[in-house]
Amino acid sequence: MFSFADTRYNRQVVMPEWGMEGQDKLHRARVVSIGAGGVKSTLLMALVAAGVGRLRIIEHDHVELSNLNRQLLYGTDDIGVAKVQAARRRLVSLNPECDIEAIERRVDAASVHELLDGYDIVVEGGDSPAGRNMINEYCLARGVPFVHASAQFSYGYVCSVVPARQTACFACYFPHDYERAEHTGPVPVNVLATSVAGTLGAAEVLKYLMGNVESMFLNRRLCFSSLLLSGEFVVEDTPRRPDCPVCSKWYV
Repeated sequence: MFSFADTRYNRQVVMPEWGMEGQDKLHRARVVSIGAGGVKSTLLMALVAAGVGRLRIIEHDHVELSNLNRQLLYGTDDIGVAKVQAARRRLVSLNPECDIEAIERRVDAASVHELLDGYDIVVEGGDSPAGRNMINEYCLARGVPFVHASAQFSYGYVCSVVPARQTACFACYFPHDYERAEHTGPVPVNVLATSVAGTLGAAEVLKYLMGNVESMFLNRRLCFSSLLLSGEFVVEDTPRRPDCPVCSKWYV
């Protein structure tokens, strides 16, 4: 059992639903995140603060001024710096007990196995629907769970895919995105939407790592709005499509 002599985690290990056993599971966990942008900023900070033992961050972009309204990992001094390096520096400062690896690369068909193999769960990301479809296919083929958390305007979505349970996949959750090959470009978004999505996405990761799979958003999608919209949280049932052109290839 991992030792917590410095009391870094004392406020969470006293929670009955968390405990020392849960903290030990987090310490032994391996998480890989594709991207370190707006939603991922809050998500990664939550995972590191909670004590996830090993985290690999894959990001090819550099910090820009226009990122700073919502990408809370970065500050003005980071403009022009590789996001993955600035993110690692900030996260190590937050919790040096976590093993954080920064990889400045783009995940593509040639590198996906090299970059993602060996991790317990994937935090999905991509700069195009085609990229997300690629991660969906990889995780289904390898039987690796992944979490999707996204935000745009003042709303967002959170859902998870656990191939071992033959749950709905990305193409089931977002059939129109699956069919669309190209990204539509930068979208309007604010820090409230990205932070809410990131926090809820981190919750999905922590649920899985601590064995609370039943409470994850599987075959259902959590949708929320913030700021200028209704402020509501809605859970949409999204069962697996028997005729899904993607997961039907892998689920028997």
